[in-house]
Amino acid sequence: MKAWMAAAGLLLSGSAMAQQNPIDHTLEQCLNDATTTAAMVACYSDASRGWDGEMNRQYSQLIKRLSGEPEKKLRSAQRQWLIWRDSWQAAAAAYFAHTQGSLAQVSLAAQTLSLMRNQALMLQSMNKGSCASDTEC
Repeated sequence: MKAWMAAAGLLLSGSAMAQQNPIDHTLEQCLNDATTTAAMVACYSDASRGWDGEMNRQYSQLIKRLSGEPEKKLRSAQRQWLIWRDSWQAAAAAYFAHTQGSLAQVSLAAQTLSLMRNQALMLQSMNKGSCASDTEC
């Protein structure tokens, strides 16, 4: 139980840097109420879907403003990121299945959330055109 709490703490401290995004706020509330492994996984899965939507929104906004080489580079980078994300998730699933038992699903769900959040924030920082401080990215 302590392992998932440590993982949740790390994720939630990262969310504080993101100015407590509504997705992360909802996740925090959900995790506070979760009493089972399945409930924790559902919390992370819901938040991942939220960040996936935010990532897609940020990508769509950015790609609409670009043309030529920058547009081509961004499309390629996002496609490669999706492949990398899937590869990372497969590697993490194999690792956690052998090291964490029943908490493997929680760890994998938390990692998936982190991947989605980070990519959404990277695209957001490109949309904003600045990354001078944590509050801008």
